[in-house]
Amino acid sequence: MLRRRRSGFTLLEVMVGMTCFMMVGVGTIGGLLQARRLSQLNILRSAAYTVAQGYMEQMMSINPADLEAASEPWVTNRPGIPTESVNSLLSNTTNIEVSDPLYVSPIASSPTGANMTARSDIAGDMWNNKQIMVDLSGATSSGNTTYTITTMNERLDVNISRAWVQVGGNWQIPQSPTQPGYFLIRIDFQFQMGGYTLQPVWFNGTIRAARCDVAGP
Repeated sequence: MLRRRRSGFTLLEVMVGMTCFMMVGVGTIGGLLQARRLSQLNILRSAAYTVAQGYMEQMMSINPADLEAASEPWVTNRPGIPTESVNSLLSNTTNIEVSDPLYVSPIASSPTGANMTARSDIAGDMWNNKQIMVDLSGATSSGNTTYTITTMNERLDVNISRAWVQVGGNWQIPQSPTQPGYFLIRIDFQFQMGGYTLQPVWFNGTIRAARCDVAGP
């Protein structure tokens, strides 16, 4: 009497199949997490650049005397650049634009009440520390995307130099308005992204601009 051969999977075959499935699943999840991280990094980078550009645009439009006073190298206690920012913690019924001065490097020490820290890689320069609220896109359900509000740390190092000209064989800083010159402005900024590594990571950026030191009409 012949016995029928039963078809099926052995325990070894099941274990191999499960292992392959787990490897594919881990790779897929890792790819999705990396894609989400890159997406959020782009959002944070765009927000950090927008903040730095906003300060730069203010410096391009304020009185040149304010830029000069904030960047005089021989003055010990220089005032900050009279820039402003938007405070998202204030209600809609109040003026959300608040005074938020930027201090120009190099500087001996942090001005009283200013949130600044020394820049370790460049002696004498200091970071203007800011906290930025950013909306990060989250899960999408039934066509609706949820957003997570996160606080991003950003710091800015502002450097201003004057363009020198040669007058009568001597190099000197131009004197407005008879000898108009330029402010050369550079903002080095860093923004922080945490949550994916044991230590938060700082990412870098720089923007530059030249500003004529003659006030407009």
